[in-house]
Amino acid sequence: MPLFAGLVLLLDVICLGHAAYKRQPALWFFIIIALPFVGATMYLMTELLPRARANPTARQAAAGLGRAIDPDKEVRAARAAMEELDTAETRRRLADALVVRGRHAEARELYESTLTGAHADDPTLMMGLARALFGLEDYEGVRATLDALREAWPDFQSPEGHMMYARAHEALGDFDKAVMEYNALTGYFPGEEARYRHAMLLLRTGRQEEAEAGFREIVESVESGSLLYRKSEKTWYDLAKQQL
Repeated sequence: MPLFAGLVLLLDVICLGHAAYKRQPALWFFIIIALPFVGATMYLMTELLPRARANPTARQAAAGLGRAIDPDKEVRAARAAMEELDTAETRRRLADALVVRGRHAEARELYESTLTGAHADDPTLMMGLARALFGLEDYEGVRATLDALREAWPDFQSPEGHMMYARAHEALGDFDKAVMEYNALTGYFPGEEARYRHAMLLLRTGRQEEAEAGFREIVESVESGSLLYRKSEKTWYDLAKQQL
């Protein structure tokens, strides 16, 4: 009982604090104080939860918490959907969920078995296969898959696919091609990862002055960006600062 009373008190305090921060009508303070737990529950249901569902960051946090509690939930749901109706779309959904869980070999088998007939050059499935192969460190397979994708769909663009392509070339020791791909990526890839990988490869191949210029660009770009950008790119910023 003392534990429950403490939790009720904590919930009431949280709701009162939120109500004060949001300058809610005085009636809410009366309800929360006069009706311990019940009032706070009402406040949660009518004020906090609807706002959270409308907030992308909150939705992402909730999804992340759900994955942490039950990491295989999406895999089970996708498998059940495929068993109920076996289509290219349900197979893709299951394969995507397997990639997220790091089960790349299973995902590869699903992608490859689905890339047949009318779906033989489906760009979404080919991208999924490239992710699975990348997770398996089959960089030759990644390169071949993305080359085939570009041949089938010349206008298809994917920053993620382009990054995998550049990294595959680097992993295979084709540094000249990798430098060229990273250089192209820096023009449109969101964030600073492409610029950092480009600069690191320049450093690795002895082009120190160009590499240092790249690291400085990262630092200046992040420092002149918004608070949100500085937070999102902190990893690459810190790595670039270390190199300088």
